[in-house]
Amino acid sequence: MKRPSSSIYRSILMILAGTAHLSCTATAHQQRPSPPPSPLKNTGASSPVDDETCRTELWSKFPSFTDKLCSALPRDIDPELQKRTIGRGKYAEGNRLYDILAWQSFIAMAWPVTEDGRARPSLADDGAHGWDTWKTSYDIFKVDGGPPDAWNPAEQQAKRSAPDASVPIDISRTLQDDRQADSFILWDQNGNKVYYEVLYSERLFEFLNNNKLYNVDGQIAYSNEHCATPGEDCTNPDAPWGNPVKKDQTPSIALKLAWKLLDESESHLEGRFILRKAYVRTGPRPSLRTFGLVGANVMIKTLSAKKQWVWAAFEHIDNVDVNPLETHNGKPLKPPFNNPDCPLCPVNEPPEKGVWPPSKGPWIGRTQVHRQQPIPEDTAALNSQVQAQLKKNRSALQFYELVGTQWPTDGGGEPSPSDKLPDAIANESGGRPYRSYLVNTVLETYMQKGNTVAAEVNGALRPETTRIFHTSSCMGCHSGARIARGRPQDKITWGERGSGDFLWSFATKAAKAGAGQASGTTSAAAAGAQPKQPK
Repeated sequence: MKRPSSSIYRSILMILAGTAHLSCTATAHQQRPSPPPSPLKNTGASSPVDDETCRTELWSKFPSFTDKLCSALPRDIDPELQKRTIGRGKYAEGNRLYDILAWQSFIAMAWPVTEDGRARPSLADDGAHGWDTWKTSYDIFKVDGGPPDAWNPAEQQAKRSAPDASVPIDISRTLQDDRQADSFILWDQNGNKVYYEVLYSERLFEFLNNNKLYNVDGQIAYSNEHCATPGEDCTNPDAPWGNPVKKDQTPSIALKLAWKLLDESESHLEGRFILRKAYVRTGPRPSLRTFGLVGANVMIKTLSAKKQWVWAAFEHIDNVDVNPLETHNGKPLKPPFNNPDCPLCPVNEPPEKGVWPPSKGPWIGRTQVHRQQPIPEDTAALNSQVQAQLKKNRSALQFYELVGTQWPTDGGGEPSPSDKLPDAIANESGGRPYRSYLVNTVLETYMQKGNTVAAEVNGALRPETTRIFHTSSCMGCHSGARIARGRPQDKITWGERGSGDFLWSFATKAAKAGAGQASGTTSAAAAGAQPKQPK
């Protein structure tokens, strides 16, 4: 069957953008209607298909989303469509390919699975999610630096998904990271912290495990082996790519999830969230609480993107804006991270005493979150399509939206020199991203800077005084990741910018984990010497 011409693609995209039902949460005069509440039941609404059929069907209605939801994880964008869009410089149409890749990946990772990790027939089925079978950063980068346990989906999800306190506390079932990448805490409007965790797909786990990159000594040994000749470029870690035409080459994926505590005042909203039970320390002893997913950042290593990865940000549709006339289970909706009744509250700043509004009684931390950049219209249009499918399947995923994707138009291309605008910032990562910025309001809240002096973003630009608009860039931030090269006098030396394959875990997790088994020393002294993530 002959595919439509590219002019038809553009026409369809224009129609979709013009009829979008979801609008930017940062634009006050555009109210985005959210789907009506749909309690989760076993309806069997989606039809199970084999993985390869699923992957083929995914692209059959491009630029629209498939009307046949399925559980297969895509390996990459469709190579023929890539040639007809990105290969001809049609980046807006190419962006739709990556938006579809992001949505199908998110659906596949969240798909309910059986006790042994196989996909259940329906998206509406009860059960743990696919990502519950993956390893967490604490499973891989252990405190003692030791090797992680073997990949075991059944065992992993049993530890993560037990519904009550009858199962002993395990690191996989505990939420303990309450800091964003810039070290600040995000508070909801009830004064509760947001917690974060990072999960790794099987192929990425095997790469880290086989190369012993889970501790500092392993990284140093890797560097010694691949940087053995002085004066020559090092062969830095390069996680396996997904290949669309090779069935055994699934992509490496790292997934960062943001979880909000659902307290008693929000119990009526549980049908509106992807839920999990997890232990969190809110007192002398850890307690088992119910959390709702409010955000997810996904990084996917594919052949099309090469070393720069593909990046996607998802959020709950209620995070910063709701329709005040809409109710859920008889109660009006309220955005969990924005108080619409406080227009004077400073936005996207860590809450502290002495700022508006004045404290009445004990001070409670609350962050007033504002979306600095609107969700692109083409992405909003696709969101409407996908949410309609998810609503038919009675899945809580219908209450989430893709904020955007970021991907290289020149996969594998080198970064620009760091001392000249605009490329010092726009192409900091290399690969020339299609969009310079991508930010998740609940994972990079305080990185939404707005207008600022360029030299404050990139010190190499000093004494440049030009003011620019700046917010968070997934590719730009992660391009600064490094791995350990050595430890003279028990002080870790780190590789050049980009040596860490865009994975900050090499420094932020492995350095804390310890030097491990090789030298018998600890990394406690070295942990403070790790490279800092940009703020």
